[in-house]
Amino acid sequence: MNVSNLIPMDDLTGCPFPFFGSPVQQPKKVYKIYNDGGHYIATQVFRPYTCKPKDLPPKRNKTDDYTDEQKATILRRIMRDKRKGLDENGKKKDKNAVDKIDLSRDNGAHCSRSALDILFDSLYFTAFKQGLKDNKLDKPMSDFIRAGILKLYPDMDGLDEYIADKIKRKLNNLHHRKKRFRRKANLNNWNYFVTFTYDDTKHTEETFKKKLRKCLSNLHTRRGWKYMGVFETAPDTGRLHFHGLLYVPVGEMLGMITEKQDYSTAQGKIQTRNENSFFAENFGRNDFCEVSKSEMKNGKRTEYILKYIGKTNERICYSRGIPTEICKVIDGDDIITEMHDFVTKYILFDDIISWERDIMRYRYCKQMSVTDLLCNPHLSA
Repeated sequence: MNVSNLIPMDDLTGCPFPFFGSPVQQPKKVYKIYNDGGHYIATQVFRPYTCKPKDLPPKRNKTDDYTDEQKATILRRIMRDKRKGLDENGKKKDKNAVDKIDLSRDNGAHCSRSALDILFDSLYFTAFKQGLKDNKLDKPMSDFIRAGILKLYPDMDGLDEYIADKIKRKLNNLHHRKKRFRRKANLNNWNYFVTFTYDDTKHTEETFKKKLRKCLSNLHTRRGWKYMGVFETAPDTGRLHFHGLLYVPVGEMLGMITEKQDYSTAQGKIQTRNENSFFAENFGRNDFCEVSKSEMKNGKRTEYILKYIGKTNERICYSRGIPTEICKVIDGDDIITEMHDFVTKYILFDDIISWERDIMRYRYCKQMSVTDLLCNPHLSA
């Protein structure tokens, strides 16, 4: 055997069987990964979540330059003016006067909501439920809100700009809420699509919402359940429902699921549903429908819940531990191709992400290590 024909172990250039990836290893980088319903999409993170900002000098407040005696004097002066009913300028407040709102300061920088913001929200949701929408030619929603505001604030400058800006913010927030819901639904595993119907013999609408959310929260803490859904009122019957997605680990189901048949007045035929005995006893009628990964990729279950967010602007209920995206270190061999959509995005292979390892107990501070898996195993068997 000629020794000169052997390939050195530290140089695999030209080797037809590279056992440890390609001869030229791609540098590993941190990527933010989410699922769009069909594929895992990654965007590069130039500053990962684990990086801490550099030490900055401590912030100084205006009161830091005052002595303790000056602080006490200012506090006594504020309390005295408050007892006398004086405003910030030291003038007497008029209890019967209507508060004038300065629109120039209403730029969202403060956290407190003014009376105008509360009035706008009430008019906006009323117009939203009536199906009023603005388009390029007609603006029925803006006209409805303007007419309502002018009844209380007839002398207001910059009202059209204020309404246009607030409507744009509302629509932008609705878009981001729907995008967040879709990404959570696509990234995580779900095995049940559930419907809980309000029973007036067991609860009122307020107690039904409160106790059902508390029950699901306790099941999340004690048995590892995960849920996301929305309360809605049926347009035909006016009865309160809860539609949501559930992840129940193996062996952690509470109660017995049995198949039942009843007559549906809405559909006009006999329908079959799977009822859970625990929720039927405590909350009333319910339906546990099993879903698969292919059904979730179809997106009908997700869009069925999202239509109530778009019609009635209902609030979404989430359990803890449902990430929207994860951060993971991957190399170039895990990437199929790249695309450009405002930023450069990369399409990954499906086997790069593992549900139990990367998503089930994902924490933004660090990835799960071998010690975490051995000392704190996941609940699914």
